[in-house]
Order: sequence, then structure tokens, then C-alpha cells
Amino acid sequence: MAFRIKRNERVDEAVRRIVREQIRKAIRAARDLDGPQEERVHEVRTRLKRSRAALALIRDAVGRSAGRDDRRLRDAGRRLARPRDLAVQAHTFRVLGTRLPSELPEGLVRRLAGAERHTRLALPPDDVERALRRTARRLRRLRRKLAAWPVAHGRRAVADGVTETYREARRGLRAVRARPTPKRFHDWRKQVKALSNELRIVGGAIPELATTLMPKVDHLAEVLGQVHDLDCAKATAELHPRWFGSSKDGLAVIALIEERRAALEAEALALADTVFAGRARDVRALVDVGWTIWRKGPRRTDGDKPAIGAGPHGPAAAAA
Repeated sequence: MAFRIKRNERVDEAVRRIVREQIRKAIRAARDLDGPQEERVHEVRTRLKRSRAALALIRDAVGRSAGRDDRRLRDAGRRLARPRDLAVQAHTFRVLGTRLPSELPEGLVRRLAGAERHTRLALPPDDVERALRRTARRLRRLRRKLAAWPVAHGRRAVADGVTETYREARRGLRAVRARPTPKRFHDWRKQVKALSNELRIVGGAIPELATTLMPKVDHLAEVLGQVHDLDCAKATAELHPRWFGSSKDGLAVIALIEERRAALEAEALALADTVFAGRARDVRALVDVGWTIWRKGPRRTDGDKPAIGAGPHGPAAAAA
């Protein structure tokens, strides 16, 4: 089923459908014994993030019951956070081993491969499988107990939800620029990813956002994900310096991570200048006008686009 609100659906019914479908797919991935564990862990966490993004669209309009279910989804995903982070760190060490400058000691490449093995051994497959089974059981119970989440004014709720997520991501960008710590980048990444998922859900109703803003938000989320992965790898390298032989070799690995991370950080900040050049009120106007036209009939042509937000300061112009 589509990961988006359909034209003739009530908003609360659409969100409930999307959340239930994403949870069902997460359960199926967790129980798929034929699939690689790392891919299954990633799939479960992705589905839960999409569920939470859908719920975030109406959470403020619904209130306590939506907040409770969101916390349950968050807690279910946290069970798989460590397996996911260790798998990414192992992959990062392998990638770094293929990109080392030729002037570094040849043995360091082998030690990076050893670091990959050490990282993977930190969490035995049986433990990962146990976590997947427990997550599947928890999600089955959660899916049965989901609230109805009634929403009286769907368009208003969606506009509020998207606008607030856009505003939070802009605040995250300001926090990163003020003090670019790994934690602030991590928090900003989560906000950008949530915005990406929300834009996908409402993309059928507001094509101006889907076709201009969403691709760059997706790219930004991907770059920030790579920044986070390198931060995790650096923390592991600092925690286990002997994996790389001498202290000099350990410092060389950390320097390589920092060099790659600096390049990605600069790319992310440059991209963010275009993604968040528009104002939150412009996003709100696009949702309000686009949603009303979309509900009334067939998707409009380019010549029928609303003027709001299309000027030099709107988000559509900023992302073009």
C-alpha cells in the first residue's frame, strides 16, 4: 500500500493505515530468517522511522494517545540501535581500508580489516536474532493496541505537522552552525530524516514540495547519515586504539576519519543553505493551497500552481 495520503482518505484514517502497514512490514523483516541480519535490522528501523513520521503529522492535533504510541514505536526501534551502529562501524572500517593514502603503512590496511572483524564480533548473531524476535513480538502487541487518533481538521493538522518539522530542522541547522558537535549533528539528522518522510507522505497533495524540496532533503539526510556513521567509527577507534597496532597507526585512522567527515560536513552545510532558505510560513502556505486544490479534483498542471511560496524567498524557489 502507498506510503502517502490518498486523495479521498480522511487524514486520521490515512495515518493509521500507513502506520499499521509500516509496522506489518517491520515485523515481516524481523521474522525473515532467510535475509541477512544487517539488512533486516536496517529494514525494521527504517519502517519504524516511517511510522513515527506519519504519526508526527497529526500528533499535536491528537494529543496524548498519539504521543504514547510514538514513544512505544521509538522504544521498539531502540532495541536494534546497537546492532545497527556496530554493523555501520564495521562497514566504515572496511571502506576506509580501501581509501587509505598509499604513503600510510601497508599493515594498517590489514589492521583496519581486523577492526572490522572485531566490531562485528562485539555482538554475536544469536544476540541480534534474539533482539529481532523480541522486537517482532513487541510490534505485534503494539499494532493491536494502536489508538484511533481522531482528527477534526485534517488539512490543518497536516500543514501544522509539516511546518513544525521544517521549523525544527531549521533550528537544528542553527544549533549545528553555533556548535558543531557530533550530538547536534545526530539530532539534526533525525529532524531532516523526519522531514524527508513527511514530504513523501504528502507528496501527492503538494507536488511543488515533492519535486523541488524533497530530493534535496533526501540527499541531505543521506550525507548526514554518513557523518553520523563516521562519528561512531571514530568513537570506536578512540575506544580501542590497540586494534590498529601502534599509537601512530591509531592516530592515522582517526585523522582519516576526521578528513572524510570534514568534507561531508561542508557538503551538508552547503546543501542546507538551499534546503532551508525558505521560511516555515512559505511551507505552510504551499500545504494549505496545494491541499485544497488537490482534494477538489485531478492533479493540477504546472500552469495551475499557486503563487504562494513560488517567489524568490519561498521553499520551492530555494530548493530549485
